[in-house]
Amino acid sequence: MRGLTDYRIAKRALVSQVTRGAVPVEDVCDAHPELLRAARNVGLVARRGCPICRLADDRALVPRDDTDTLRLVTYVFGTDLRRKSGHVVWTREELADLASAHRSFTAYVVECCLVCGWNHLVESYLLGQAHAG
Repeated sequence: MRGLTDYRIAKRALVSQVTRGAVPVEDVCDAHPELLRAARNVGLVARRGCPICRLADDRALVPRDDTDTLRLVTYVFGTDLRRKSGHVVWTREELADLASAHRSFTAYVVECCLVCGWNHLVESYLLGQAHAG
């Protein structure tokens, strides 16, 4: 995929700072209500647990809750998208349709926990006719 930026290293660094107490939990569990709504209603279930909930479980010495509370939400931005810029993309098919119909835009994937409000940018990538194959 062209123009892919993966934010896993930044995520690990931030979770490490929270673990050490350098960054308060409140500063990373601050998901906007619209992001939480999108995550709850159209977000894809992530195949991993929330790092902040896991940290809390470890600190409290309680068994980890493996429910599917971490969701992935994809937003698209680009001037070519006009009114669709800033919208949530519900399915991969919708993303493919946008890519075939528009010259260039960026997709941003955000993970969001429905329990604690953790949210972090997972990846971004370029799509559209200008970036095809």
